Amino acid sequence: MSDAILTLLRLGFLALVWFFFIRIAQAIWTSVGPVAGPQPALDGAVKNSRRNRKNPAVVILEPLEHAGLVFAVEDQLTIGRSASCDVTLDDTFVSSHHARVARTDSGLMVSDLGSTNGTYVDRQRVTTPIPIGRGSRLQVGSTVMEVR
Repeated sequence: MSDAILTLLRLGFLALVWFFFIRIAQAIWTSVGPVAGPQPALDGAVKNSRRNRKNPAVVILEPLEHAGLVFAVEDQLTIGRSASCDVTLDDTFVSSHHARVARTDSGLMVSDLGSTNGTYVDRQRVTTPIPIGRGSRLQVGSTVMEVR
């Protein structure tokens, strides 16, 4: 092999190594994220205002990168990985259509929609639709929400 080809191969290999390290640094930076700053918005998230305090809402508590997001419960609120859900979660332990929170005359009811890993209210697995009230904690995958 000539020296020119060998030099080009060395430079190409060096460029690939740098590209690899840059991608690792980007992945680490995005997984750690900024410590403070604005919260990312999810589809359907509404700001907590005076008019939403009277209506029931679901607030994400965990994971911390989505903590504080508020979802008002109008008639019903579907939770899952699918983009068609009102609350879309990027979690491998969440089914595409995982759970539903519905408003009834007697209050809020939560139903599991046949999810693989289950829906939990106050650490109890939901097998049939059950009523929930303010302060109840709803867990879907690794996401913990509170009814307010």
